[in-house]
Amino acid sequence: MKDQLHPAPPEAEPSVANSQRVAILDAGAQYIRDIDRRVRELGVESVILRMNTPARELSGYGAIIISGGPESVYADDAPTYDPNLFTLETPILGICYGMQLMAHASGGTVGNASGEYGSSTITIEPDSLLFTGLEPKQEVLMSHGDTVMAVPVGFKAIANSQGIIAAMENPEQRRYGVQFHPEVDDTIHGSDILRNFLFEISGLKGDFTIQDRRIKAVNEIREQVGDKNRVLVLVSGGVDSTVCAALVTEAVGS
Repeated sequence: MKDQLHPAPPEAEPSVANSQRVAILDAGAQYIRDIDRRVRELGVESVILRMNTPARELSGYGAIIISGGPESVYADDAPTYDPNLFTLETPILGICYGMQLMAHASGGTVGNASGEYGSSTITIEPDSLLFTGLEPKQEVLMSHGDTVMAVPVGFKAIANSQGIIAAMENPEQRRYGVQFHPEVDDTIHGSDILRNFLFEISGLKGDFTIQDRRIKAVNEIREQVGDKNRVLVLVSGGVDSTVCAALVTEAVGS
């Protein structure tokens, strides 16, 4: 099921400001917020942007993650993207649909397989930077119909799931793709894989804290509220709305 449309992405900030941030491109992922949460848990600031964000606005980011999504790369309603995305020097990790798009855009072959849904055991190449410190057998969550049938020139397969290419890499270009979902709990060492991408491959510092996020959120609220002294907040009792109410209270007073 597709997420609801996200608000328009913010205007590109100077590259220096973005150099320690990760741009997460939303291809309609069910788990888009999980990717965002996992990255932040690892001490890296992230921002969710539309799939068709212009490449020039992405060039200053420290890394890019392309999410999964329900469409085929051949579908008429497949998410649009800037073809210049894959000419950037920025490290890119494609997850599920993101891997298929990377392969398709780079000259590989994507086709319809029998599909895999649920937990699966894959065999990885431990020598890949993406899998540094992991055992050859890994439990992951698969959820896909299409799959990469042949990797593009310059890439090589680095994981296998019953004959299906489960991951690929082009280390020279710092391009990586995984057919599974490292952002969910069912992928046992998913956080380790993301950590390797963010730190071993992308060279990010990992010095972003929850306190940084809180201060930024409070400042954004104050900017939007302006000189108004009353704000109506509807609270469902869930975590999101409760945290929102707490932040609004901190920003403008009770």
